[in-house]
Amino acid sequence: MAISIYDPRTMGKLIERMPKVHTFIKDTFFRNVETFYTQKVDVDFKKGNRKLAPFVHRKIGGTTIENDGFQTNTYEPPLVAPNTITTIDDILKRTPGESLYNGKSPDQRAVEKMQRDFTKLDETITRREEWMCCQALFTGKIPIFDENGKKIQEEIDFQFTNKETLKTAENWKTAKGGKIEQLKEWREQVQKTGFVNCNICLMGKKAAAAFLQDEEVQKILDVRRFDVAVIAPKELPNGATYVGTLHEMGMDIYTYNEWYLDDWTNKDKPEEKPLLPENIVALLSTEAEYSMYYGAIGIVDEAGKTISVVEGVRIPEQWVERRPSRRFLQLSSAPLCVPHEVDSWFVATVC
Repeated sequence: MAISIYDPRTMGKLIERMPKVHTFIKDTFFRNVETFYTQKVDVDFKKGNRKLAPFVHRKIGGTTIENDGFQTNTYEPPLVAPNTITTIDDILKRTPGESLYNGKSPDQRAVEKMQRDFTKLDETITRREEWMCCQALFTGKIPIFDENGKKIQEEIDFQFTNKETLKTAENWKTAKGGKIEQLKEWREQVQKTGFVNCNICLMGKKAAAAFLQDEEVQKILDVRRFDVAVIAPKELPNGATYVGTLHEMGMDIYTYNEWYLDDWTNKDKPEEKPLLPENIVALLSTEAEYSMYYGAIGIVDEAGKTISVVEGVRIPEQWVERRPSRRFLQLSSAPLCVPHEVDSWFVATVC
């Protein structure tokens, strides 16, 4: 419908609905943040044991215990550097929500667009970081590829082995009972090899449904007077849902409702996939040591003459190109999530 300039008009409120960025995995487990002035990062892995002090004869004296060794792995944090472009058309046209007649100046629009672009770029990097954390924990590997799905760097492999795929007879969808015992066994495995107590259990959508529908689980949940377990689903602000607590194991159960857009596997049909796979159960510990490392970034000054190496979590950069005239805003980061204690969690594919 054409707009008549003679009719009084009022611009209503702009309604903008954008998906929130959730970082439950990163914030809960990868809380140690460090930046480096180098392109590669060396990480030392040292694992202890449960060796007992030997008995010795009083007249002979002590026994020497060998020093524990350690392993050093070198990782190269992958670079992520999304950018946006601002052209003359972006600052001459009315922005969403702007008054039709008493509008803003082109300079005002340029400043506001830069602010919006910076936020957008930061959110895309944050989503990639959360995806990397999930890949590291749920698969033990982080594949590095470009926007077309082509491998551009060696896959980061943490040599994670604490995982199991249930046989058909034990599948949580069909098997009746035994789920609590399986959780106990997996938790004990982590206690034995990883030396920590798992206090968080993450369940994918299908895994959680199968768990809560199991008659054995329901019977335990019904015995409230013994306080064996409590199921009280509650939405948390960072995308997670608290399902309940297994008091016997001191373990809280959560599901994680967050997705990412996979636009590289099938370019013609981008698909939203859950960050927490629907069919897995992951037992983790907030006592374990995990880190977010950020490698150095190389940037060029506005004149295009000097290259500088910068250390930081987010590195902004701007430059101008002509014919056509346009300004680029780029936000760079070289993130790497490192679970130092590789035996400190357990992942099971249950259905």
